[in-house]
Amino acid sequence: MNSQKTGASGIRLWSSIILFGLIGQIAWVVENMYFSRFMQNEITRAPWATTLMVAFSAIFATLSTLIGGALCDRSGKRKIFISVGYIIWGFTIAMFALVPMQPTKEKVLGMAILVVVMDCVMSIIGSISNDAAFNTWITDVSSTANRARVDTVLAVMPLFALAIVFGGFDSLTNASATQSDWKKFFVLLGLITTLGGVIGLVLLKDKEGIRGNKNNSFFSDFTYSLQPAVIKENKMLYLCLAGNMVSSIAYQIYVNYLFNIVEGTMKIKNYIIPIGIIMLVSAVLSVIVSALMDKKGKKHFYYPTIIVGIIGCIIIWASKFFIGKNEAFVTVILIIGGIMVIGVSLVMAGLFTASYRDYIPEGKEGLFQGCRMVMYVLVPMIIGPLVAQFIINMANRGVTDESLIVYPMELFLGSAVVMLFCFIPASIVRNNQQNRHEELMKNINY
Repeated sequence: MNSQKTGASGIRLWSSIILFGLIGQIAWVVENMYFSRFMQNEITRAPWATTLMVAFSAIFATLSTLIGGALCDRSGKRKIFISVGYIIWGFTIAMFALVPMQPTKEKVLGMAILVVVMDCVMSIIGSISNDAAFNTWITDVSSTANRARVDTVLAVMPLFALAIVFGGFDSLTNASATQSDWKKFFVLLGLITTLGGVIGLVLLKDKEGIRGNKNNSFFSDFTYSLQPAVIKENKMLYLCLAGNMVSSIAYQIYVNYLFNIVEGTMKIKNYIIPIGIIMLVSAVLSVIVSALMDKKGKKHFYYPTIIVGIIGCIIIWASKFFIGKNEAFVTVILIIGGIMVIGVSLVMAGLFTASYRDYIPEGKEGLFQGCRMVMYVLVPMIIGPLVAQFIINMANRGVTDESLIVYPMELFLGSAVVMLFCFIPASIVRNNQQNRHEELMKNINY
């Protein structure tokens, strides 16, 4: 990575990548996992509410990224969108402290809609600042020589973010949490995100030489990555995103119910230790694998990664036969399967996202963030929860009391089935990636 070209020293650059990658993921952990838990524990356990929240959040996040990506390229600026965006983002998280909890049956629908609307507002700000601006900046300052490492480090950030939120703040949100505990949770996590934005005003630096491009209309820039001619011209880029899309659909089937599955369905009382082990080992292994990807080439890792992910899902699903009989054994199964499943989700992101960045045409970095959101966020966050809702409803046939709804282990089995479809885009990307890698390596100026 050429520090002169990026406009930042190596230490400053990596500090910015890690800090804003981490803080952004702390905010997304709150949105992706704890808003779902908040809805399920404090508003309603019915899966329709979680499905609506995730789906509408994905729609608004995608539209916002399309707008944000166009603004980044038209203005030639990234820092201002990241820093100011993070500041406002934190306030939208803290606002959840004002939501009334434990509504009566007559008010459940209204409160569910309120939470969905607030989640959408939070997603709009987060998508412009993180998904559009920060990801455009990452494309600016990385190259094909280190993108597998950079993107896997970024893929590990959700685990570190989850460790921070889980280890430091989860007690404020578990089954025994009070309304005041949830209020503290949202305020504290909002302050962390806002503080990150303030730091960004000083630490972040845009890559030198970037100029705004207003040659086309805003609408043309907004829809650029979704135009059929652009898709046809850059088909390999979209195939990389397709692989990530299938993997993300599989992930979205269980992730919104993960905490309640471990605590409620699997009946693991002291779940902090196994979850901590899963996060730590997955993070370490994924970083090691990412270094090997940069050294050996990404093509050798697609098939093994998919296979390990499928096996991991089946292992966790199989623990259902021991629930209530041997908690220690169920915990061991969770740890083994969890490391495989979570580790694979990180490596898959590193594989396909790094490959996708390799195919982005120079000068179009922001414009291609929108299609990434459509395929990496919008489609998975609609299809995944719908599949989950179908599985949950099938497992709870005849249950009329929402408080008795159980989130079944078959969610992992459904995830394993979806993962099989990853082989299709992976086979195409794998056969073409090496040539693209070698082509880009020749053009790197160290």
